[in-house]
Amino acid sequence: MPPNSSKITPTEVETGIKPRSVQSRRSSLADEIPPSTRKKSIADDFGRNIRPPMNQVEFDEKFSYQKPEQEDPFVHHAKKYFQRYTHPFTSFSAFKYNLLSFLPITNWLPTYNCKENLVNDVIGGLTVGIMHVPQGIAYAVLAKVPPVNGLYTSLFPTLLYMIFGMSRHNSIGSFAVVSLMTGMAVDRITHVTEIQDGFLNLNETINLQGYTPSEVAASITLSVGLMQFLMGFLGLDFIITYFSDQVVAGFTTGASCHVLVSQIKDLLGIRKLRNRQGPGYIVMRLYDLFIDRFSDINLFSISISLIMMTILIVGKEFVNPKLNKRFNINIPIPFELFVLVGGTLTSYLMDFNGSHNMKIASKIPTGLPNASFPDFRLIPYVIPEAFSIAIVSMAVHISLAKMFAKKQEYEVLAGQELYAIGLTSIGSSAFPCYPVACSLGRTLVNVAAGTKTQLSSIFSSLLVLSVMLYFARFLETLPMCALSAIVVVALKGILDKFADLRLLWPLSKIDFSIWVISFMATTFIDVTEGLIIAIGYALFTTIMREQWPRWHLLGNVEGTADFRDSERYENVYFFNGICIFRFDSPLLFTNVENFKASVQKAFSAWQESHEYYILKHERANMLMSLGDPDR
Repeated sequence: MPPNSSKITPTEVETGIKPRSVQSRRSSLADEIPPSTRKKSIADDFGRNIRPPMNQVEFDEKFSYQKPEQEDPFVHHAKKYFQRYTHPFTSFSAFKYNLLSFLPITNWLPTYNCKENLVNDVIGGLTVGIMHVPQGIAYAVLAKVPPVNGLYTSLFPTLLYMIFGMSRHNSIGSFAVVSLMTGMAVDRITHVTEIQDGFLNLNETINLQGYTPSEVAASITLSVGLMQFLMGFLGLDFIITYFSDQVVAGFTTGASCHVLVSQIKDLLGIRKLRNRQGPGYIVMRLYDLFIDRFSDINLFSISISLIMMTILIVGKEFVNPKLNKRFNINIPIPFELFVLVGGTLTSYLMDFNGSHNMKIASKIPTGLPNASFPDFRLIPYVIPEAFSIAIVSMAVHISLAKMFAKKQEYEVLAGQELYAIGLTSIGSSAFPCYPVACSLGRTLVNVAAGTKTQLSSIFSSLLVLSVMLYFARFLETLPMCALSAIVVVALKGILDKFADLRLLWPLSKIDFSIWVISFMATTFIDVTEGLIIAIGYALFTTIMREQWPRWHLLGNVEGTADFRDSERYENVYFFNGICIFRFDSPLLFTNVENFKASVQKAFSAWQESHEYYILKHERANMLMSLGDPDR
């Protein structure tokens, strides 16, 4: 190691890393210059550049600082904000451009290349449509609405999003977590769980306040759409930045546990459970299932459920990957549809409802529903749940849209996506739909099938429409345990996020804690409250990281021009008195005292180095050469 240079690290108290022994060396360039010449050159530079100490005001006056002329910052930002609303009306071309930007379909449909894209869109659309049918019906059970509403939710939102959305692969429709949150709101208002044993006559159910579950769900859908559209109009798409990956992953995993517990009742064939609500209700529901009502378990229902779950797991996890690898087929076999059709046929032949006391879907009407907007008087009652659903669906949708757009190399704008999902929900509320979101499973299938544009939505909608018009009546004997099996197996992908904890722990203990807190709050308190707690805790950790950030002394890495943390690299040295202090946080009023203390500690550590000792004597010699030894 060359002489006369130093290596110094922050103290153990600040960094948690023991400082290494202080050594020193000088740069090779400095060693080649004779000491007398080097001192004279430094002294000359020092003499030419020296100036008396002064504050900022004195400095500005001495060197004639000219303050730029600008308007009040508040007025400037207000004009810039409102310009987004006035600019479209400044000219006809601006109006036309903004109108076409608001309708992305007008950009890609006129230039659609049938030769390159049509086959892929047809295959992808039909594949996703096949998934829409069983998932829509199954998730309608979670939303506490008639099964046919799931088909409506798989049809109308898909077509509306094709007009306004920019994502080419996001599959809009039913989503387990959003359906569960909707079901909680529906149950709170209609008390459908207490009134009705299953879905046998749900359309005719008259609840305590005179509203049907379908009307409540449609009001929630309208409220969600209005909130999302308003967020897009006000430019609040930045809110998505507050939903870190850990918050979303922990929340969706916790909500998936609620979905799982809600399906155990039908898997076990238990009827008429007590309605549980409030913090910790999931624990009480497990008590009801496995202790209080354990003797009411229907063994035949359990057997059918296990058979169907086995078919789904083996098919999705083993058969499809094997076929894909052997025949290079990206289109998965729709085992959910096989379970749906097979379960319905078996139930019809063996009379599950009459002979084995199993719940079935009963009557599923065919045809298209009448369009009518929901009752606006319901909106004040559903605002809390609607706000949570709007935030969750927005976070999931935009994050997936950006992720797949980046992989497929096309552009997605968060503001336009807020308009798209907002208008999709508003339009869908005119029909008996429940709130929609982007499904990760269907979107992955969309990508794997080679879908090129949102034109695939037409073909998936045609398949769903054919089921609604002609085949829905054949699903009347569908056992409810088959739908529960589809829901539970679909949750496997979400529950796999537990594996993220193993990766998060060595990377960031704080991010690990955010995931755990988000999951625990959502699971053991409630879905809406869990989301609030998760966001609050994530913001709290951000404040704490800014309040007590780490600091570092940066030194030159030997053989490079890089300056890195001296406590993390072995061959890091200081040259010619250059000491770089890095403070890992913006300087705010909350941490200014901590910043001062950190600088003082860093300077104290620097004073202990041999480099500082050498420079102290060199500075004295320079001042002597300038003829002012007392300076």
